[in-house]
Amino acid sequence: MTTFYKLYAYFGWIKKIGLVISAITVVFMMFFITYDVIVRNIFSSSIRGGFEIIQNYMMPLIVFPGLAYVYGTGMLPKMELLLDKMSGRMRKGVVLTLIFIEIVVLIFVVYFSWVYAMAGLERQTAFPAAGTLYPLYPLFFIIPIAFFLMIIENLFILVKNVKEKTATFVVDYQPSEEEQIINQAVK
Repeated sequence: MTTFYKLYAYFGWIKKIGLVISAITVVFMMFFITYDVIVRNIFSSSIRGGFEIIQNYMMPLIVFPGLAYVYGTGMLPKMELLLDKMSGRMRKGVVLTLIFIEIVVLIFVVYFSWVYAMAGLERQTAFPAAGTLYPLYPLFFIIPIAFFLMIIENLFILVKNVKEKTATFVVDYQPSEEEQIINQAVK
């Protein structure tokens, strides 16, 4: 395995941690809502501020930590149908151009979301729920981190496309048979 793919494997662990955070939040939100519905129907009350907590804490924790993983799998729409009709050199040029444009746009998103997060930290932004103010500003930092991870993913894709002949929108590393055996033994 080359150094490039070793680095990408380490980055894959970071992406998987984000995916696990998203999954745990989904499960927690499921139990939270189920408990709220049961309490509401049996005892005619509900968790105070439950809607606001789900909206302001859980929803961002579901979407943003797993965003880099989803982006890296190639599930997000790209121009695959159009690119399949192009020749090899033209396809590679279009793919490299699109990746470069994505990186530039994502840099702006990271910058402005970081500025917004710092302003939220400075103002100690909070939201009211059930008569209490809950801090919201820590979650503002998840957004620039998620988009920064997407920039790193795009850089890996860019390097792969520069090094190889065929142009793709994913790194798509397949471990060797020996690495698969070692990975299975570790699990």
